Amino acid sequence: MKPYTNEKGFALVLTLMMITLMLTFVLVQFTQITNTTRQVATTEEQIDARLMAEMGVDYYRGLFDTFNQDEHSIEEFLDDLPRSVEKTIDSRHQFQINLDEGEPNLDDNTITYTSTGIAHDREHEIEDTITINIESEE
Repeated sequence: MKPYTNEKGFALVLTLMMITLMLTFVLVQFTQITNTTRQVATTEEQIDARLMAEMGVDYYRGLFDTFNQDEHSIEEFLDDLPRSVEKTIDSRHQFQINLDEGEPNLDDNTITYTSTGIAHDREHEIEDTITINIESEE
């Protein structure tokens, strides 16, 4: 039996195999990059929504910094306190604040409210309670 020594066409087969391997590698990398980009964008949207909710908490707590016990009674201040607030930062970022039912509770001097941050069609809610300490003059 004579050994086979014809190598014509071997370069074509080798080239096709290399191209196939390279394309497979590129497609796998492209899929991973696409998935990672999508995950990063989703995480950023969730973080933005949480930050907007925290901004709402800071905003509502800031309203209490304006209270002056010498000028108004706590009852007058609480009557003027908005029960619902909606602030739009831009077309994709806003926060909403809503007092819970029965609030403010003057029996234990607390106000419980919910701040909802909205960013890129994602929402995040934070429930917060403000305790009012009334100082009496003696």
